[in-house]
Amino acid sequence: MIAKITRGSRPGDIAAYLHGPGKANEHQFTKDHMRQRGGVVIGGNLGREGETDGARWAQDLRAAAHTREDITKPIWQVSLRCAPGDRKLSDQEWADAGQQFAEQMGYANNPWVMVRHGDDHVHIVASRVGETGEVWHARHDFRNAQRAATQLEKDYNLQQAPRQRTPQRERIPQQRQNERYRGQERALTEHRAEELRRALEIRARATAGMMPIEEFAKTLKRPRTAAEREAEARNLAQRAREQADRDRDRNRDRGHGYDR
Repeated sequence: MIAKITRGSRPGDIAAYLHGPGKANEHQFTKDHMRQRGGVVIGGNLGREGETDGARWAQDLRAAAHTREDITKPIWQVSLRCAPGDRKLSDQEWADAGQQFAEQMGYANNPWVMVRHGDDHVHIVASRVGETGEVWHARHDFRNAQRAATQLEKDYNLQQAPRQRTPQRERIPQQRQNERYRGQERALTEHRAEELRRALEIRARATAGMMPIEEFAKTLKRPRTAAEREAEARNLAQRAREQADRDRDRNRDRGHGYDR
């Protein structure tokens, strides 16, 4: 059994996905011996079994999540998929397995729902925030989900799926990692070089008497806005022209490069 986890903040979005037909109508369930498009609630602790529209259970999860506005991504979702060749679990078996999974993961007392999406897999959506504001932090959820899925395989006589040591989203080829780190290093180096160039340029102007020392200190302490950079460029151009005029008047060339 494979467990894949995602987190989000909008229960309505995941509800629309789980109960919609999906691309190429791959989302189907059986009801009254008839194949139906979309998903159907078969478990959870919200009493929504049999519903084929997720609007009401999404509202249940949304109400719980709103009790703690400080919690980011309060919606937790996991898909549980049997291996190819496994026997088909009944709705009741899946519901019992979902309850066992919820207890092992630690969110059993929070609002959660199970939606069947086909013969071989289901989705569980839970609010990390309980109805009274308590929070399930889902620490080490990937590792714990792997352990819980292994237990379900044993209890329901299913094939044992290979386990990943890290979530799939974190398994990046080493070459790609190295390229990403080199890119970050280059960007950081260029940023530091630009900051150093700017500091030295401002210090030189201050030393040459082109900028009061108080203004020099303020400029170093805070970042400049786009308007300030534009204004500074205009001021520098004006000061450069004035300096060039003075140099010509005094018939001196100090090599500052102002006289263009």
